[in-house]
Amino acid sequence: MKKVITQPIKLAAIIFMLLGFSTGCKKYLEIPLPIDQLATETVYKDSTTIVAAVDGMYNIFASGLLQANTLRTSYWISDEGRVDPVPGSEIGNIIAGNLQEGNQQLLPWSWYYPGIYRANELIERLPSVSTGVLSEAKRKAFIGAAQYVRAASHFFLANYWGDVPLTLTTNTDYNIANGRTPVAEVYAQVLNDLYEAVNNLPVTVNTSNSKTIHNRYQALALLARVHLYLGNYVRADSAASAVIGSGQYLLVTGVNNVFKRGSREAIYSQGPTSTGLLYDNRAMSGWIILPSTSALTLTTYCHMTPQLLANFEAGDQRNVNNNWVSDLFGKRFANKYLYNSSTSATTIAANPQDLIYQRLAELYLIRAEARAQQGNITGANSAASDLNMIRTRAGLPNTMAATQTDMLTAIEKERVCELFYEGFRWLDLKRTGKLDATLSALPWKAGNHQPYMKLLPIVVAELIANPRIQQNPGY
Repeated sequence: MKKVITQPIKLAAIIFMLLGFSTGCKKYLEIPLPIDQLATETVYKDSTTIVAAVDGMYNIFASGLLQANTLRTSYWISDEGRVDPVPGSEIGNIIAGNLQEGNQQLLPWSWYYPGIYRANELIERLPSVSTGVLSEAKRKAFIGAAQYVRAASHFFLANYWGDVPLTLTTNTDYNIANGRTPVAEVYAQVLNDLYEAVNNLPVTVNTSNSKTIHNRYQALALLARVHLYLGNYVRADSAASAVIGSGQYLLVTGVNNVFKRGSREAIYSQGPTSTGLLYDNRAMSGWIILPSTSALTLTTYCHMTPQLLANFEAGDQRNVNNNWVSDLFGKRFANKYLYNSSTSATTIAANPQDLIYQRLAELYLIRAEARAQQGNITGANSAASDLNMIRTRAGLPNTMAATQTDMLTAIEKERVCELFYEGFRWLDLKRTGKLDATLSALPWKAGNHQPYMKLLPIVVAELIANPRIQQNPGY
């Protein structure tokens, strides 16, 4: 853990080399240290460097390579993506459900702690900054943003690994000695951070900038997701309703407008965190999804599976070539993020994108599920009315589901069709208790998937770095 906390730039370089992105790594290392790397005491005496420190937190949390590879892992380990035939490689082992702690293509949890450390520093330092340097409103907003980042990071960690180190301080000695915290305590802290963020962030929404955490509806949106995952349906309904009812975000017309930069559907987007084709306009997110040659479809680039595609109904605009899907080399790939490694900078600049971390459609689906779980199935202000908002935009008729069981099935199917390749599917299968049955039924995973794989293995490097950490059971 010491290396994770004190050397984020060195860590990033190691991550990129492990993933084989030698070109991206070189570009990253050539970038000068940002202003937020200045001595801490100097940073918090000037508003300009404080803003730079906040930007530094976003740069780590929204790193293109981090977020893109997080997405890629999510469809490797779920039923969303596969390479056919499954390659005999470390990537192939993950796709085939053969998860081993020594696999260097697996996510290490240490990727997420540099962002947590930066958030902790802001939470610790900002309260002592005088109003002569930073106004009270800005100071609270920046603290709220840091609480959001810390909550989002810990929530992801808990979902993928269960008990994880809960890191709430910049104290190096404490963090080195910190072992794994029970997952219930991690979730409790996530909720606490988000409720505090709601109180610290202003109501005012800057609709021209969704690339920062700057209003309470963003924290409420994440709070709705957390409560849904924890089965707190009344609270999930309430938080989602606050966001939807704010009127600050809109379901945009036409599926091809959803993922454009400036989309009014985006609650929080992550813009470029560096320079160059890999980073600008989230090209990295498309690069690891859309193959530029047929050879890549046999090695690392997952096409959409028949199991995923079977969820789409006739006439669904999300499943039309060059809308949210793209037919390449005889296979169908996700096309939400448009650019692969052969795309020119000019083409990207003509239709810029940011990675959307939260969007309004998810909130409608959260509220639909929460309402269905409460027995509010049909009629006005029901699960059906929320679900139909999403279906109408996709060019589909209203749902025919009229019972709780049918409605929950319909919502699950709609989440697949609306949120595919956005990092939700594996988590949805896990939280609904369907992971084992679903993955065991996949021909390419059936021989390897085991119930203990509801949690990822802690990679060997993490175990070596902190001897206090014990491997997840089964590995």
